[in-house]
Amino acid sequence: MTGNFPAYRTDYLKPAPPIQELSVHRPHLLPQSARLAAALLAVLAVLLPAAPAWAHNALRESTPSRDARVPSAPRQVELVFAERLDPQFTTIAVTGPGDAAVTAGAPAVSGTRATQPVNPDLPAGEYTVSYRVVSVDGHPVQGSFAFTVTSTPTRSASPTPSATISPPSAAPAAAAAAQTDNADGGSGAAVVVAVLAVAAAGAGVLIRRVRAGRR
Repeated sequence: MTGNFPAYRTDYLKPAPPIQELSVHRPHLLPQSARLAAALLAVLAVLLPAAPAWAHNALRESTPSRDARVPSAPRQVELVFAERLDPQFTTIAVTGPGDAAVTAGAPAVSGTRATQPVNPDLPAGEYTVSYRVVSVDGHPVQGSFAFTVTSTPTRSASPTPSATISPPSAAPAAAAAAQTDNADGGSGAAVVVAVLAVAAAGAGVLIRRVRAGRR
């Protein structure tokens, strides 16, 4: 056939292009929402590896330190953590020989430091410090360690008041001296009386003899 009519088996049998080829090989023809989702996924893939990971809290140092041997009992136990503490969720317990609790009141919290007072004059022995805190991500962290007190404090005895020794009273000494003087005086008087009596007796004898000679 001639004219404007197509040739047989040439124009009619030519296959049409695939419909999906336009969407697969031509990205500019994708819907706007699909392009926005792809861009968001690309941004997240870049930022997620660089985001800081949430870390749990942890104990960094303590006074007394872990497994320490101290010559005298401490007045308090200090704990220092890696992150700030919440006083409402900070618990510290200290137990001594026989699992006896020796804490004195609640812990004092300041930033990353917690201070727990303990009873005074603790005896020698091993003590265990147990703690429980909450990290910034809300995860509870707990642990424990021990230290040893090597000596028991000695309590100094209160000085007893010294006995007051009063000087001997002068009255008994004066009375004794007076008695001695009276005794000495009495003895002297008795001696004088005796001498006078002997002299009188002798004089009497002598007078009688003289009178007898005259007769």
